[in-house]
Amino acid sequence: MPPLPKAQPSTVTAIYQAYEAANQHYDSLGISVGEIATECDRALWYGFRWASQPEVIDGRKLSIFRTGDRWEEVLVSDLERIGVEVWGQQNRVRLIGGHLRGKIDGICQGLPEAPKTIHLCEFKSSNDKGFKEITKKGCKKAKPLHYGQCQIGMHALGLSRALYMVVNKNDDSRYVERIEYDAEWCLRALARAQRIIESFDPPSRISEDPEFFGCRFCKHHAVCHTGAEPRLTCRSCIHATPEMSGDAHWSCSRWSKPLSVDEQKQACGTHLWLPGFIDGEQIDANEEEEWIEYRLRSGEIWRDGVTD
Repeated sequence: MPPLPKAQPSTVTAIYQAYEAANQHYDSLGISVGEIATECDRALWYGFRWASQPEVIDGRKLSIFRTGDRWEEVLVSDLERIGVEVWGQQNRVRLIGGHLRGKIDGICQGLPEAPKTIHLCEFKSSNDKGFKEITKKGCKKAKPLHYGQCQIGMHALGLSRALYMVVNKNDDSRYVERIEYDAEWCLRALARAQRIIESFDPPSRISEDPEFFGCRFCKHHAVCHTGAEPRLTCRSCIHATPEMSGDAHWSCSRWSKPLSVDEQKQACGTHLWLPGFIDGEQIDANEEEEWIEYRLRSGEIWRDGVTD
């Protein structure tokens, strides 16, 4: 008989529960700058369309996030200690009508390697294994999501260099890399993001194999590969459109009105699924009666929409 697992001390449980109680979930209003280098177009589209239920984050993971925030403060202090000026912490990045969005860790000037050059700051903390990979391969190969975050941040702010600074959480080692702005990379990434944002159809999967490594741990795995029902919001509705003016604005063609964030989350009684969300083939539709008919994978005929 295997040994029984030890019970978690009540104090630890209470601390984690306190983190969970204080955590306020929010839906991202667009594609995060930190995810722009995600390999799978379909995963970005699902995230933008709020296809999956919000991730439940436990107290231990929330504590890790909080520790990461404190490391940012430490790294800013490190730079200021050697005479580097740091400003603009948490300044916003907004591109493609606000649908590509994020925040920066800061802007700095006075680095010993390039005292006059203004740099975007990107601060990260890593475990020992990840840190060693970064020091061996560099940011672009070891952490492509971080690289994309740096590139889009530089593009948005008109900067030519980024300071990528990582601390090893195991032994406090520091890694610093100056990343050069790559205009071609950014233009390709922005064109890709706009294509995903404006598409009413899900892009191709990165793999048709649900056990493929890039799919197995994706938060949209159930919706993408197993036919799970997507989350019901305006963003999954055929009537909703992301607008390219303003800051992540959406509109509804059914009611000829802009949609607030709260309205987007609730959806309404005339919601019609985007056909790409249905695990089947569209076979008929009636615009006046507002319904779309499908032959599901099971062979069943199903009609989506008002049926009064």
